[in-house]
Amino acid sequence: MNRSIRGMSILGAAGTLLIVLMGALVTKTGSEDGCGNTWPFCHGEILPSYHTLELWIEYSHRIVSGLVGLIVVVASVGAWILYKKNFTVKFLAFNSVFFILLQGLLGAAAVIWGQSDAVLALHFGISLLSFASILLLALVLTRINRQGSSRSSSASSVSPGLKYGIWGLAVYTYVVVYTGAYVRHTGSSLGCADWPLCGNSWVPDLFSQVGVQLTHRLFAGLLFLFTIWLWWVVRKKYPQRKDLNRGAGWTVILTFLQVLTGGAIVLTKLELMVALVHATLICLFFSVICYLCMQVGLPWKGNQASSLPKGNRDPLTP
Repeated sequence: MNRSIRGMSILGAAGTLLIVLMGALVTKTGSEDGCGNTWPFCHGEILPSYHTLELWIEYSHRIVSGLVGLIVVVASVGAWILYKKNFTVKFLAFNSVFFILLQGLLGAAAVIWGQSDAVLALHFGISLLSFASILLLALVLTRINRQGSSRSSSASSVSPGLKYGIWGLAVYTYVVVYTGAYVRHTGSSLGCADWPLCGNSWVPDLFSQVGVQLTHRLFAGLLFLFTIWLWWVVRKKYPQRKDLNRGAGWTVILTFLQVLTGGAIVLTKLELMVALVHATLICLFFSVICYLCMQVGLPWKGNQASSLPKGNRDPLTP
């Protein structure tokens, strides 16, 4: 039973990443209206009577989303039942179900009623939360299987300042992701045809396409600097925490690659494969940040030593 639930959670994580990429493909190919304004079927038909590329890009996204959603729900419910005394497992299981359902409902609402660019930009962020939740659930279940506990390192050795810094970075990352999604949904990807500069524009009208593009670039650049700061602090003050050092190192690598692929999107004039690689890197980066949040625990939770054995400490417990 344990192995089956763990396997389904891993399959759910891979499937959720596929959903994110298929959603990005739908947006970048302009296939949002491929099935008209009906949902969940295409033009009200289970098997469409006519075929277009846009129709099947959109419809395949819906089909895969439904199948993956079912896998995530089964894996999450099974994990909750098996480890009902483990708060971290229950927290991630709940989030996995909540965000995969919310993601689907937002997609349905966008099809049936339509939404503004500002609301549509939220959809990608919800997808990231969905992917990170099920991926971390799979990671925790794998760790339980190998070590007999949900954690192998102590969160009590981390200062409150670093905890708040990592959680703050997670929130800021979500803001950066939102600005990137807003760029895409407002058609501002080529608002600046050059990279890294934008002609003679430095402080343009923030509501123009140039302004939307430059705002995202500024936020992304700051994110890269923040990840370097995190890596430096962890390396200097917590060299014994291999989990934090690995995670911080990956944040720098993934952010750097995001910056490069973001520039490549502009320079290649919206090359589809480059854009999908960029979306994949964002998913991985956000998941690493969420992993670090899980490792250090809640910022407001004290650093008192736990009465539980080291391997059983659960810093996400309120």
